[in-house]
Amino acid sequence: MDRYDGFHEFVVARGGALSRTAFLLTGEHHAAEDLVQSALAKAALRWRWLVEHTQPEAYIRRIMINEQISWWRRRPARPVAQVPERAGPDEPAQVVERLALGQALATLTPRQRAVVVLRFYEDLSEADTAELMGCSVGTVKSQTHLALGHLRRALPRFAEQAGEYADSGAAVALARRRRTGRTVAAALLAVPMLAGLLWYAVRGPDTVPPPVATTPSGIPTPAKALPALPPRLDENATIERLPGDRGIGPAVLQVHDRGVQPGSGTLLVTVDGHHYEVAPPKAGYVSTPALSPDGRWLTWSTATSRVVRDLTGTEVRELPPTSNAPLWSPGGDWFLLPAQAGKGEILFHLPDWTPRELAPVSSWDRVTKVVLDSGELLRSAGSPTATAVPLEVVDPVTGAARALTVDVAGRLGQGESLYKWSILSAPGSSAGLEVVGVSAQGSAQVVGVLQFSTADGRVLRRITVPADGLAFPLCFRGGDLLWTDLATIRRAQVPEGMEVLMTHDLMNGVEPAGCGRSAQLESMVP
Repeated sequence: MDRYDGFHEFVVARGGALSRTAFLLTGEHHAAEDLVQSALAKAALRWRWLVEHTQPEAYIRRIMINEQISWWRRRPARPVAQVPERAGPDEPAQVVERLALGQALATLTPRQRAVVVLRFYEDLSEADTAELMGCSVGTVKSQTHLALGHLRRALPRFAEQAGEYADSGAAVALARRRRTGRTVAAALLAVPMLAGLLWYAVRGPDTVPPPVATTPSGIPTPAKALPALPPRLDENATIERLPGDRGIGPAVLQVHDRGVQPGSGTLLVTVDGHHYEVAPPKAGYVSTPALSPDGRWLTWSTATSRVVRDLTGTEVRELPPTSNAPLWSPGGDWFLLPAQAGKGEILFHLPDWTPRELAPVSSWDRVTKVVLDSGELLRSAGSPTATAVPLEVVDPVTGAARALTVDVAGRLGQGESLYKWSILSAPGSSAGLEVVGVSAQGSAQVVGVLQFSTADGRVLRRITVPADGLAFPLCFRGGDLLWTDLATIRRAQVPEGMEVLMTHDLMNGVEPAGCGRSAQLESMVP
């Protein structure tokens, strides 16, 4: 099968429909043509895969939506088509309706406009719209509600314009009454709104999301699902170079120093099973690449900057350089850039990367270990004892620190201790302490993890490694704690046992997204 087999026929058959959708998304003929051409060009590169594994038209429509949102965010100076002075063959009333509707649609954001087009022009269900836009059904409902509200408020503003061409006195009167009502309401609300804005400016944006759900046992559940790992690595997969002009979608894991192809850069495996090689920069890495827990962001450090690449698009951010590894919150909504010389840490809120510079920490034993899903920082607060671990939880908005003590009495066995202040990030308001003991082979090894609440320090559960083999913890991924025996990656089950998630070659340093540890011996030995 030729890689472009059927592509020409598809364009001839569905090009017109795609162009109409593009016009509704952009509101301008020339931009619509550019949007369709760009989407088709990207689809042509993967046409054979699209035909075999997905619905090509749905995939292309999704490219169009994402591309239009990206164009809108960049907001370049784009020429727009001029409205002709003469109406043409349309009736005057139809011309007025088109003008009014076009101006009303122009008040919507690209995401709101896309929802309106898909739901009411394409006649898609809420579920199909959510799938096509890559969001939840709840997001589709909320965006539809906002879009319709904007349209209801916008259309009366054009009623006076309609009155110039048609008998629409009632509409003009209604528009004037609504404007008068809005003016009075705005005057009445001005004082409390100004007070609220002043409070917001002083306090800063709210950084605490809705509370994370918990199970009946009190163990937090993840705020959002993360993509599953593949059952094994495909050694015969075609490896492409990571493109700079398009997104590849989120990645589920990366492979360092791949044994079957020595000398290659970091290898990414995406949700759809594709393999992409990330070529190292000319000056080399200061720190190796790392994936965010949701697999959307890839970050690495050079001598001049900390680079962050959006794998679902083409956005690349350059942040201040750092040799220490950054920290992600378990859900991937927060990114902490380590402190620089004489400067404090910088906490970013995603997806808009809103920065918040934190005050430098003066004490050497106050080190940030974990960024919680709430955006709060979990820091060490002194030396641990045999029965208690002192910590503190820091509010990044106010800088206030709340003391927290984890009571580990009765949770450690004979000869066990806590390993080097090693704290694992976990979902919700929780984290994990690694427990070191003696393995079945007689060597020092992490033999368990104590998951505790960051609200009150209470130990929620102990996850123990089976003592009959080699095993090391990787990270919490979602609600599961991942372990490796260097040949497999396993999921710890409660109350006991481990389920194999994937197998891999011993020569591969396999690192699931968000872990920060790869399944290699040198990264596990205490």
